[in-house]
Amino acid sequence: MIIFLDVETQNDWTGGATFSIKDLRISYTGVIDEDGKEMDFWEQDMNKLKPLLESASLIVGYNIFGFDMPVIANYLGTEINSLPQLDLMVAVHKSVGFRPKLDDLTTATFGHGKIGHGADAVRYYAMGDFDSLKRYCMEDVRLTKKLYEFGRDNGYVKYYDRSGFIKEARVNWKDGEKLPPEDTGMLSMF
Repeated sequence: MIIFLDVETQNDWTGGATFSIKDLRISYTGVIDEDGKEMDFWEQDMNKLKPLLESASLIVGYNIFGFDMPVIANYLGTEINSLPQLDLMVAVHKSVGFRPKLDDLTTATFGHGKIGHGADAVRYYAMGDFDSLKRYCMEDVRLTKKLYEFGRDNGYVKYYDRSGFIKEARVNWKDGEKLPPEDTGMLSMF
């Protein structure tokens, strides 16, 4: 089963020169399976998330290699980074030569984008507005799933080039996969 996820944190990830991904604490993780079932995982639920991650045939997200999975690893251990994953940002980067934002891809492709910014999620957590935090995160997961399905079915996504024009980029999602090698049972690393 393919699952799609997005992680929000309690603290800001733009901490400057002393910033470490190990300093980040999860506030909320939104997950949607390939059938559209939505699941909630708050910080205290990380041990409940682990079996779902381990049973997934593929974990899909946007910038999950650099952010989501390393933050989850703060709770579940670094071996979690070796599970089969697809980072849509990596695949699009290989096609267009730069790392567009999820919001730019979904706005160009679908005519609508995200309902906020990552800093909003940190603020929602700080204010105790957990409904808004969940709504923001789950919408990101829905957009990630929608972008994946569109690219899978059409072989392209749309993006804004550096001049602000909408262009089509051929995508092969396999370009963003990190999978275990089949012959050794060992997991590959980038």
